[in-house]
Amino acid sequence: MEEIARGVYVSFEYEGANCGLIETDEGAIVVDTPIIPEEAKEWAARVAEKTDRVLYVFNTDHHRAHILGNQYFDAPVLAHEYAWKEMAGYKDTFIERTKNLYKKQPDIQKQFSETVIVKPELTFTGYMLMTKGHRKLHFMYLGGHTPATSGLYIPDVNILFAGDLVVVDEHPALGQCDSKEWLKQLDWLQEQKLNAIVPGHGSVCNIEAIEPMRCYIRTMRARVRSQYKQGRTKAESAVVISQMIDMFPYKPGRKSIIEKRIRAGVSRIYDEMKVFYGVAEPKTRYPRSTMRPKPLKSLLA
Repeated sequence: MEEIARGVYVSFEYEGANCGLIETDEGAIVVDTPIIPEEAKEWAARVAEKTDRVLYVFNTDHHRAHILGNQYFDAPVLAHEYAWKEMAGYKDTFIERTKNLYKKQPDIQKQFSETVIVKPELTFTGYMLMTKGHRKLHFMYLGGHTPATSGLYIPDVNILFAGDLVVVDEHPALGQCDSKEWLKQLDWLQEQKLNAIVPGHGSVCNIEAIEPMRCYIRTMRARVRSQYKQGRTKAESAVVISQMIDMFPYKPGRKSIIEKRIRAGVSRIYDEMKVFYGVAEPKTRYPRSTMRPKPLKSLLA
């Protein structure tokens, strides 16, 4: 666990999303929880060494990499309302699919035997301000990556936990995205004068880390658009996978996983092109009234 500013900690070593801890005079806020149960228990134990009271567990998204360790904290879960909608539908099959990710690691598979999904008790739509002691906490809808992607801005240290709106040195997951909106949100983020950004995956970064992501999304859109306009089917458009695979590094043995991630992104953006050209409706309707977060400077006014 690394202290990146006064009372703000990040843990990078767990599989899945980055995990955070923000201390306040009244207790702490945990940001996301590890996917693997033993790692989630370890994270809870490390948090307990820093604070004797967790006020909330904040999930920046509804994906398993952010939520499966919620049960190891004696605190209510806070998230965007769309995250609650998604998590409310998670059944035993969701846990089984998670176990199947570790077919070659039976010791990890066994750890999920007691896993339960802990859903959010408190939700917000666009923006929520919480004051705890002398620390203000700005929970905000960010979108782009999914309709639930949210962040936490801490003004006294000028740091944003950006969830998967930002990932560093990793293929972003576009399977549930609104790619055009994602680009708009990255443009918005670039206008903010932050001391640091905590991405959903990867090391703490500054605003320059946004450019590789922007390039990746634009390139994916351009290549899928080209396939679509040439009359290629969605299946035929999968040729884009080989064109995208080397844009970011990936660990040995994970090529098939990354290819599957890119395939999901190709499918999603292909559907977006069909919508743009008037052929079909999008699979996911974004809550447009809350798409654009307030500029951070206005939050401080």
